[in-house]
Amino acid sequence: MLTSDGKSYKAVGSPQQFDPGNPEHCLFNLWDEEVIKIGGAPIHYYEVMIQIGSLDRLYREDRGKLWSPNPIELWAIYEPIPPQNMVNPFGIDAPDEMVFQLNYQAVLRDVGHPPKIGARIHTSHKREDWVVVQRNLGEYKLWGEIRLELLCQRFQESVTTGEGRVSQKKPEFKIN
Repeated sequence: MLTSDGKSYKAVGSPQQFDPGNPEHCLFNLWDEEVIKIGGAPIHYYEVMIQIGSLDRLYREDRGKLWSPNPIELWAIYEPIPPQNMVNPFGIDAPDEMVFQLNYQAVLRDVGHPPKIGARIHTSHKREDWVVVQRNLGEYKLWGEIRLELLCQRFQESVTTGEGRVSQKKPEFKIN
């Protein structure tokens, strides 16, 4: 289809209008990453490693999973919550959930891939440990992802089996 002057017709609002390699998208990413570093806090990401040999066929979980001993420092915005330990017929349960907001491109640059479900996060504010249960892409600009939201639950160690032991060595923070 051609226009009256002989050029090819392009509809307004077509997918060609927003180029994924647009330099303005890089500007949004840099701006968002800087906002998170100014208003957020450092967190430490511990990669989870699943062993296929000890995978439960029924529940699809690994009781012998391991976490990397070397954390990756990321920056996130989150609101610390007070712990809520509820007592139910099976004992004490901690149903706490927290949402961490991170810059998606900064996470891809530092980790190399989106965070894995089951990975552990250590917060510097209250020195708490959390486990990632869900990840969502939060905000879009010019057809590109800007924010990554990690929904986490409080990490609970198993007293009976000894699995999920939090590493004894805590990361040291630089205070200037």
